Amino acid sequence: MSVSNKNYGYIGLVTVGLGFHCFVTSFRVSKARYSCLTTEYLETQYPEENAKHIKEFGCPISKGAHPDNGLGRLSDKLDFISWVKLQNAQRAHGNYLETITFATGSLLVGGLYFPRFCATVGAIHIVGRELYASGYVNGGAKGRTTGFLIVMSSLMTLLGAAVTGSIKHTGLLK
Repeated sequence: MSVSNKNYGYIGLVTVGLGFHCFVTSFRVSKARYSCLTTEYLETQYPEENAKHIKEFGCPISKGAHPDNGLGRLSDKLDFISWVKLQNAQRAHGNYLETITFATGSLLVGGLYFPRFCATVGAIHIVGRELYASGYVNGGAKGRTTGFLIVMSSLMTLLGAAVTGSIKHTGLLK
C-alpha cells in the first residue's frame, strides 16, 4: 500500500512524535513517584503492609509503591508538597492520555486533505503539550495556562481540518 500524497509522510512523522512525546511525558510521573515513595518512606510509614507484602510476594514493597499510583493507601502519609508534586505530574500525563486519541485521529484524517498544514499544527500541539506538562509539574495548575491555550487551539484546528476535508471529500461542499 502506498500513500499517493508524499506530503502525508509529514503526518506520519508528527503522529509518531506525538505518541513518543506522550510516552516520554510519563517519565515525569516516574521521577515524582520515585522521589517521594522511597524504600525508606515505605518501611517507616507502612511496616505492617510491608510485612504482609513480604509474606504474600516474598519481597518488601518496592520503591515507587507499585501498584499505588499516588492516590492510594501508600501515599496517605506523604507530606503535602510531595503529594502535590506527584499529583501534578500524574494530572499532566493523565490529561495527555485523555486527548491523545482525539488529537491523533484528527491529525490523521485532517492530514489526508491538508498534510503540510496539519503536520505543522500537530508539531505545534506537541510543543503545547510540553509547555503544559512542564508548566504543570514546575508551577502547579497555574503553570499550565500557556500550554493549555496552545493545546486547545491546535486540537480545534486539527478537528476543523479533519471535518472540512471529510465534508469536501463527500462532495457536499464544492
